[in-house]
This record gives sequence, C-alpha cells and structure tokens, in this order.
Amino acid sequence: MPLWAVILGWFFGCSGLLVLNAQQANRPPRLRIHHVDQQTGLTWTSGLGAGDSPAYDDAIIVMENLPKSRLGINLVHNQRKVSRVVVKEAFNAGWRVGDVILEVDGKQVRSNKAIQKAVQRALLRKKLPLTFKVRRWAVPDRSRGMLQLTKGGRREHLVPMLDIIRGVLKEFEVVLFMEGTLKEPKTRICREVVRQLDSMGLAFKAIDCTDQKANPEIRKIAKQISGEEGLPQLFINGTHVAGGRAILAALREGQLEHAEKGRARNQYIYIYSP
Repeated sequence: MPLWAVILGWFFGCSGLLVLNAQQANRPPRLRIHHVDQQTGLTWTSGLGAGDSPAYDDAIIVMENLPKSRLGINLVHNQRKVSRVVVKEAFNAGWRVGDVILEVDGKQVRSNKAIQKAVQRALLRKKLPLTFKVRRWAVPDRSRGMLQLTKGGRREHLVPMLDIIRGVLKEFEVVLFMEGTLKEPKTRICREVVRQLDSMGLAFKAIDCTDQKANPEIRKIAKQISGEEGLPQLFINGTHVAGGRAILAALREGQLEHAEKGRARNQYIYIYSP
C-alpha cells in the first residue's frame, strides 16, 4: 500500500474519532435516580444510567418440620431452582416458585444432589429445624395490573388456594377482588372503584373473581377472608379495608392516606385511617 494512502487513512480516522468524542461530550448526562434501602443499605437505581440495583435478594427459609420427610418442593433439573411448591407447609414456611437454593444449614450447595444429601443427613441426625438460604427476584412490583393465580388452569403451587391468597396479600400492598378485569369491569361499582383508585395514583393488583379457570374458588375465598358477601373487596397491607360502595366512601372521605415516610423494602405504604 502506498505511503500516501496510509497517511490519508490515519488522518481521516483520527478526524472521525475527534468528531465522535466531541458528540459524546455534548450529550446530556443520562438520567439516574437512586435511593438507599433503609433496611439493607443497598442502593436502588432507575432510569437510563448504568444501574446498580440489586435484582435479586437473599432470603432465609426455616422448616420446623418436614412433612412426610420431604421438603415439599420440586426442583428444576440440575439448577437448584424451585419449579413447584407442593405442600401447604412448604408454602407457609416461605418457599416460592423461582427460589434458587444457595445454602442448607449454613453450608453452600452446588447441585440438586447436594441439597438432597444435606436434607437426608439432617433427617438421619434428627436435626430440625432446617434452615435454607435462597436467592429470589427482589425488585419491588408496584405496577397496576391483574393477577392470575394459575397459568391457564395449571397451578405452579399445589397448595390450598386460601394459602396462595394469604401469600398474595403479603406480597402486594393493595389488592382488589373484583368482577371482571381492569379493562372491562363487569359491574358499575367495580368500574367506579377502579376509576377512583386510578385517580388517586395508587399502584394496585386486581383479581377477577369471575374467572374460575384462572382463579378457581376465588369468590368463595374472598368472602371467607373479608367476611362479606359482595364484590369488590379491598385489602391494604394484608388487612381488609372495605367492600362494595363502602370502598368508595372510604376513598372519598380521605380515609386512605398515601404515606411516603414509612417504607418497607422501598415500597410505599398505604395507611387506612377509619
């Protein structure tokens, strides 16, 4: 290659690099919002910046006893990941689909076989309770949307639906049991309650009590946990607030207060003041 061609190539390459650097220097800084979790000290970030939000968090599960000498969960082949929670005792102890087992009784486990051996060893030594350290998805879900308790009628958790609902009420701050969906409420009162919650800017989850395939037995369970016959029924922080038109009355009278000061794991807390 002629020397002049090499020199020209070098010149234009350097020019392009200088222009590129100048363009990058003139770009506005990428948006970055962050705050510190008061419980863990971890920093959560959002926006366009390179985030350092912890997508996962570690949890401790304590099994006081093992029903039928089993954990009561199914694991994905060779992944240490929970695919199903089979018995009520396991669900109530805290097991959730998607949990990845890291330790058994303080000792690291690297395979499904290692988990099985650790459990068998504890049973032989009659060493209970048994403690598990698991990793699970930890980004708070504060979105507005519908919850379906099964996938097309197929249950991930093979435990009583009542226990599933109790878990839902712990995991989501505001839950509305209603007739129909958020897009198409089936009654006027459900439509009014949804509109009122939206107007307040509340993030909440709704469950369609008329969808028996996705949410079997849910109408009966809503009655059981609320003590009221009709729908909709509103729960906040696991506590029944009101049902039917009483929900509208509570919202309109300002009895529901959005309190940003009190936070639990970076989630806003809604305080009902009757």
